[in-house]
Amino acid sequence: MKENELLQRITILPEVCHGKPTIGGLRYTVEGILDYFELINSSKEAELAYANWYYHLPNERKAQIMSDTFEFGVNTVLYNYRKAHPFCAEAEALLFYMEQNLKSHFSESTWAFVRKTMEEKAEQEWKKRFKAMKDDLDWSYTDMANIMDSDSADAVKSSVSRKLPGFAKLAIGVYESMQGKVSKSINP
Repeated sequence: MKENELLQRITILPEVCHGKPTIGGLRYTVEGILDYFELINSSKEAELAYANWYYHLPNERKAQIMSDTFEFGVNTVLYNYRKAHPFCAEAEALLFYMEQNLKSHFSESTWAFVRKTMEEKAEQEWKKRFKAMKDDLDWSYTDMANIMDSDSADAVKSSVSRKLPGFAKLAIGVYESMQGKVSKSINP
């Protein structure tokens, strides 16, 4: 396109952009277009400067930057999960991270093993927290059976030893909340 053809596309209309020169009578000011191209060029310059800076870093520093970036990503995902699930087990939060970011790198059988292992770890964490609550409150299984209006302390003990039921996790959440123990790791 020739220069005079380009200049013909620049219009000045009092009712468009307060009379500033625009492209084809639209609301794209010449000044705005020039600012945009300047921004793009400065952005490219900044990217090249960063690439040059990074290229000259020692490998140890590059590795530390990568490690810090990875750790920040992991901590952000874990923080957001814990924020939504403040009483979750640590293994549950890690499993969530792994499902979101690593699952596709495993075969189905390997992923099934990883998932089962993490679920078992989460269950052990819940049982440990339940025992701590039970011991701290000096509750026996008989006391718990009475609270739940159950006929048998052995039934409560058996239920808890197999897999911690939802009501027990809820009790842990209420207890830890009253103790101010909301997820010890909700800090990124």
